[in-house]
Amino acid sequence: MKTKSTFLLIVFLSFCILAGAQSTPTEITAEYGPPAEANVWEHFTIPLTAETFNVDEITFDAVLAGVTSFWIRTEMHTGYDIGGIDDVFIGTTYWSYFEGSADGWSSGGDGTMEWMPTGGVDGGYLQISDWATGDWHWLIAPSTWAGDWTSLKGQNIQFWYKTDQPSYAAIVKITTGVIDRLVINTPVISTILPNDSVLIELEVLPAPTADITVSFSTSDPTCIKVPPSITVLAGYSTAYVYFVAVEGAAVGCESVIEATSPGYLTSRITMLVLDNYGIEESDLSKEISIFPNPCNGKFILSNTSGKRVHQVMMYDLSGNAILDLQEGDLSNTEIDVTNQPAGIYFLRIFVDGKVITSKIIIK
Repeated sequence: MKTKSTFLLIVFLSFCILAGAQSTPTEITAEYGPPAEANVWEHFTIPLTAETFNVDEITFDAVLAGVTSFWIRTEMHTGYDIGGIDDVFIGTTYWSYFEGSADGWSSGGDGTMEWMPTGGVDGGYLQISDWATGDWHWLIAPSTWAGDWTSLKGQNIQFWYKTDQPSYAAIVKITTGVIDRLVINTPVISTILPNDSVLIELEVLPAPTADITVSFSTSDPTCIKVPPSITVLAGYSTAYVYFVAVEGAAVGCESVIEATSPGYLTSRITMLVLDNYGIEESDLSKEISIFPNPCNGKFILSNTSGKRVHQVMMYDLSGNAILDLQEGDLSNTEIDVTNQPAGIYFLRIFVDGKVITSKIIIK
């Protein structure tokens, strides 16, 4: 009898545990907004509490223990609208300033994302434009933000947001279910020089268990050319492709580029063809050069323009700033980056109020 009672107790406890595990939702949401004014940045703070997300404490704890993604819905209007976010913080652990790139964020729904170098709260920000197809548009945080958020409980989600159509509130979303997504990571900025190309990293999350085909499309094939498709091998979460400015493409043209694969969230970005990334330049690019290139980790910034090079910034392919030199005149200075792995990097060279962008390869 005692054995039977013990057995029934174990069965009951097992049922409770399984029921509790099954009760964890695949997503929870909290409202924010709308801003008080159109096209004006407004700061929002959303406490990471069970009450804010309208769930009980046990459920909230279970969600925080297994976060798979974080989304900000950027649409607050029925119809065409344009939204933007800047300076996003999740407690003291995750943050994005968007000063040099999209920081690994991607779009979701029916919007197309574009990194804007100016116009944010303080510098760059992410803009997302609505196609008014009936689906919400979102901005989705980098995959590196997934994990155990338990220690962040009671802290705050904070970000700046603006929209040209503040009609009603939007939401932030935390998910616990597996999100199969594609992410087009633009290097530093979402532009290509005329008659040039840009190496693009594509993330496939999670890494596929079998080979998959990812297709690319461009809304304006006379502006930017993309490969029709690539194969991402099983077990690999990244692949690389080139986006090419079509020969003779008009400076200022833009194209919406999509990456799609069955079962995966579509990744969509807007890229432009701009001369020197839209920053005024005379003949400085002819007077400022980098050698040797490729290099073994040390290179010299040659400057024959007679103007002062007052800042040099270096970015990796994910848009992370890995070097920021601001010491007097950096003209004809040897720069040592032997601590960086081999690969392609981008330089932003600030000269007399102008900016030159260049590639550097470390062998």
